[in-house]
Amino acid sequence: VGGDPTFGSEVTKLIHKLLENPLIFRIQQYICNNYGNVRREFGDYLEQDGLNILDIGCSTGTAAKQVIDMNRNFYIGMDLDLPYVRIASRNNPNGNFLVMDGSNLGFRENLFDVIMFNGVWHHMDDALIRACMLDLKRVIKRDGVILVAEPVFTPGKFLSDFFLRRDRGKFIRSELGYQNFFSEYVIHRQRFFNFSLHRFVSFVASPKVNDEK
Repeated sequence: VGGDPTFGSEVTKLIHKLLENPLIFRIQQYICNNYGNVRREFGDYLEQDGLNILDIGCSTGTAAKQVIDMNRNFYIGMDLDLPYVRIASRNNPNGNFLVMDGSNLGFRENLFDVIMFNGVWHHMDDALIRACMLDLKRVIKRDGVILVAEPVFTPGKFLSDFFLRRDRGKFIRSELGYQNFFSEYVIHRQRFFNFSLHRFVSFVASPKVNDEK
């Protein structure tokens, strides 16, 4: 009655394999994702001039191209996947793209005004996120902000939940699950917004100073 679960699993594996190709993934990003909503969600923090911005997990740079003005700001996008970084560099000549591990950042202290994770944490296990958040405290300015946007399962959004359960990211958490990674940060704003089929939770946070611990 419910169909062949083995067939469904094989289809999911095939889709995941196809999306490992950066060109196919980039096409999927353009067709399926409305990054304008991300830009509006964080507009208060991105619609400025002269910011130093670090985008961790930039993939093909497709999101950054629509969310961040690289002409007005100094932008660095980083990813572990060299083919993604090559595509991002080719299509965003005003940006800077690097292959780098987010838990071991090769930047000087107090460099960035804004650090972004846009749909990245649900691809990362707990230990990796905590390691990243620890190193971010070194490279972010005291008055800098961390912007995070991640999908959540939502009662009543059946189509969204269907696709999220088949997402390549295996670590989709609850709102509280994401919130737990900010123990060394002050959360200034936490809310939800719509992204394509899905409901995303967003956070704006900055590092705690000594008297806030």
